[in-house]
Amino acid sequence: MKHHLETLGLQEGATQQEIQEAYDRLSKELNPSNNDNQEFFKEEYEKVQEAYKTLSKSSILKNNDSSSSTSTTKKLEESSPSTKDQESFTVTISPEKIEELKTKTLYHKNITPDGLKILCILSMIGSGFFILIFFVLIFSRFIIGIFFLLLAIPFVLKFIGALRMYKAKKNGYLMYMIPSILLNILFFLSLITGNQKQPFTAAFFTLTMIVFSIIFHSYKKYLS
Repeated sequence: MKHHLETLGLQEGATQQEIQEAYDRLSKELNPSNNDNQEFFKEEYEKVQEAYKTLSKSSILKNNDSSSSTSTTKKLEESSPSTKDQESFTVTISPEKIEELKTKTLYHKNITPDGLKILCILSMIGSGFFILIFFVLIFSRFIIGIFFLLLAIPFVLKFIGALRMYKAKKNGYLMYMIPSILLNILFFLSLITGNQKQPFTAAFFTLTMIVFSIIFHSYKKYLS
């Protein structure tokens, strides 16, 4: 019962009038016929209808008299996409509301946005490239090898973190961000101290990691 109330944007203890008002508003906003019959709105509209029908039969609305029940049935029929009244009815739903609904749907379905998938793939390719280079250098000399092994660890964590975020897992976010921040600090210190033999290359990689981190942060809301 609780998830039906959440579908209508209500909390437990909502009154009959609040349920009715929420249903009327969402039915108009999400009606597929008012939104070019997009699949997303069809799914959300069906959820609203199911939630309202279930709540109508529950104890929340048991105090309804027969006239109220008739009114409920009539409202359900009037909100159907096939009615003439709604064919001529136009509702403008704000872009913010659409984005909020889509984000909520992606979150519950555990779907990774295409943009995040592409970003994760690019990050895994970059991290994998550095891991490969470091592991080749590890076997060159023992002492130098230990140094390169330490450098490879953050890239391994970044690779795993990107892979986890590709699967919409929230724990991959910190697994990626923490080593990215550490690497950025190391590259930055090497630049300002003049110990970097290839400053332009280091600056490029630092800037790239910062940009990737910012974009990953914008996708954080899709991770669960």
